[in-house]
Amino acid sequence: MNRISLLLILAACGSQSASARLQKTESGSTAGIPIDSANLGRLLDSAMTQGMARDNIPGAAFILVKNGRVVLARGFGYADLESRRAWGPERTIFPIASITKVFTATAVMQLVDEGQIQLDGDVNRYLTSVQVPPTYPQPVTPAHLLSHTAGFDEIPGRQAASPREVIPLGRFLRNRLVRVHRPGELTGYSSYGAALAGLLVQDVSGLSFEDFLQRHIWRPLGMTRTSLRRPEAKDSAFATAYQLEDGKPHAIPYEVYHTPPTAAIVSTLADMARFMASHLHNGRRGTTRILSDTAAEKMHRQYVTMHPRVPGWTLGFQVNYLNGRRIIEHGGDIGGFSSLMTLLPDEGVGFLVVHHLEGGNLRFDIRQLILDRYFPDSIRPQPPRAQPASSEALRRFEGKYRPTIYCHSCRGSGPDFGEFEVTANEDGSISLWDERWFEVSPRYFVSADGRSRIGFAEDSAGRIFALTAGSWRVLERVH
Repeated sequence: MNRISLLLILAACGSQSASARLQKTESGSTAGIPIDSANLGRLLDSAMTQGMARDNIPGAAFILVKNGRVVLARGFGYADLESRRAWGPERTIFPIASITKVFTATAVMQLVDEGQIQLDGDVNRYLTSVQVPPTYPQPVTPAHLLSHTAGFDEIPGRQAASPREVIPLGRFLRNRLVRVHRPGELTGYSSYGAALAGLLVQDVSGLSFEDFLQRHIWRPLGMTRTSLRRPEAKDSAFATAYQLEDGKPHAIPYEVYHTPPTAAIVSTLADMARFMASHLHNGRRGTTRILSDTAAEKMHRQYVTMHPRVPGWTLGFQVNYLNGRRIIEHGGDIGGFSSLMTLLPDEGVGFLVVHHLEGGNLRFDIRQLILDRYFPDSIRPQPPRAQPASSEALRRFEGKYRPTIYCHSCRGSGPDFGEFEVTANEDGSISLWDERWFEVSPRYFVSADGRSRIGFAEDSAGRIFALTAGSWRVLERVH
């Protein structure tokens, strides 16, 4: 099974037991304890050591900020195996992959702040390098781009062979903005939407994407080691990228993309702490402000979801609810690395986990471990109290579903992201991902163990056309 499909299943099924594999006794408390560097360090030392050994991960790093201050920044293992170079919070540079999209969204919100664009305006009014084709009468807006509801197809081929072969963004996108859904109809994690948002920043500001970020985000926040640079050769400032071959880590080149606003930023733990702190304080860090309160609050608020009881997207962040807490976050996967940035706005806490090997689950295990230790859920999962439903009534949900990120216009649907089947059972449940789910309110289902939720979306005619397990974990019905 390919990486994205596997992650989709794990996330949708709510891997609540993941942290139990890492120091279960540490997270068994029913009341949180204060976060300090000593107890957090002990927790992470044990958990990271176990998780890295289990998954053959060469190196990892972690940083947590609270109320604008770094509580703990620590590296584990090695940034480079050959030299046995440790991972330094201030020193070691690594790719943040798709967390780049949060920077892109922040840049767009800065333009909104300055009155240069409107969130609900037609992007074609602002774009000069390319125009969105008029496939549908409804225009694509900046809000659609940031909430992954623009309806663009996810066409393969964004990766470049080397930095010298990267095509200018406007030219690359010119014939690749293929619209397959009406804007606002369906959330589909969209690299092309994020890329167009970055081009919007360039066209409106007159600056390159990197220059805009440098002037308006990185420099004001003191992010001095953040850029779009890739190591040309062995560079001791950068963590080496690794993938497993025959169960052993082997060094691989850094990936390069024609779409820098989607995944090109490299940074350090210390720089990312500054960025997290600014978002946790509505765009402020000390006396520096990168967003107004109004723009930051608008960016952090849930903008769209496929079901009102299942978390969706803000304007740039994925929404999640874990241990009864509202979380906004974004993950990143790129050749050699996995990362996850998690913010708890109500608690003033943010943390980032990065480790070697693309598509790894250690970052999610660590996230749950932190939540269980410091923000435990006092309510234990309860099996659902199902509403009486016949298998006949549940047949409206039956069918095959496919992740929305597949290429609709490719011959053979492009890369195989798998199809998943929903079936109705005689006991009043439906089956999906080897789980039984019970409907507890219209189109809203809870797993038999009470740990996971999914919701279904219906159109104006009452036809089911998608299901969601939250934010990017959306599947559309295959007809």
